[in-house]
Amino acid sequence: MFLAGFLGREEQWREFVPKWKRALGPQRKFLHMHDLRWNKSRTKELLARLGQIPQECRLTPALLGVRFGDYEDLVVGTPSRFHRLFVGYLACVLPLALQILRVIPDNERIELVFEQQTPHQRLAGIALSTVPACFSELNKNSDGTTKLAKWSFVPKGSTIMCDPADYFAFALREAWTNPNSKKHQWCKSILSTNDGEGVGTIMSRQQIRSLIQSTYFDAELKPWLRGLNETGKRF
Repeated sequence: MFLAGFLGREEQWREFVPKWKRALGPQRKFLHMHDLRWNKSRTKELLARLGQIPQECRLTPALLGVRFGDYEDLVVGTPSRFHRLFVGYLACVLPLALQILRVIPDNERIELVFEQQTPHQRLAGIALSTVPACFSELNKNSDGTTKLAKWSFVPKGSTIMCDPADYFAFALREAWTNPNSKKHQWCKSILSTNDGEGVGTIMSRQQIRSLIQSTYFDAELKPWLRGLNETGKRF
C-alpha cells in the first residue's frame, strides 16, 4: 500500500494547474490511471509529459509505504475494530502526516487534501484530529499557530490537483510489485521528480511490526497513537 502525493506552496500549485491541463490535452479533463490504454504509444507519451510537471513546478514528493504481508499475521483474527485500524491506508495516513509536519518550516501552515476513501475516511479523520493533542510539539509553530491548518477529503475527479498523487502512487506500486513491467517503465518520469528527494519512507517489516505489537494490548486508537509517537523518529 502506498499513500503518496506532493507538497507545494500556493504559487507552485497555481503554476502546476495550467501546465497539467495543457499536458493532458483537449480530450481529457483528468488523469485516471486505471482507464489508460497500455497498448497505445500515446499513453507512454502522455505519462512522460505529465511526469515531468511536478518537478518543473518545484513540488516535493511525499510518500508512505507499507506491506500488509509484513504484519498480516498480527492483525488477522484480532477484534475487528483493531483490524480496521491497520488496513494499509490507515497504517500510512498518520505516519505520513507526521513526516510532513517535520519538514514544514516554522511559522508556516499546511492543508492536507485527500481523495475520498469511503471505507476508511472516518478513522483517517480521527487519527489526524489527534495531532494537536498527541503531537503538539511537532505541530506547534513558534508564533503559537499550528502547522496542520486543516485536512479534507474531496471526491475523485473533482480537482486535477489530485492527479499527480494518483499517478505517483500507481507508479510506486508498479515499481515495487512489477519492476519489469511496461507500466513501471512508462511511469518512471514521475518517480524521478525532485532529484529523488522527498518526504516519507517505506516502512520496514521491523518498523510496522514494532508499532503494532506495542499497541496490541489495547485496540483503541489512543494507544495506537502512542505507539506511533514512540517509534516516529524511525520513520
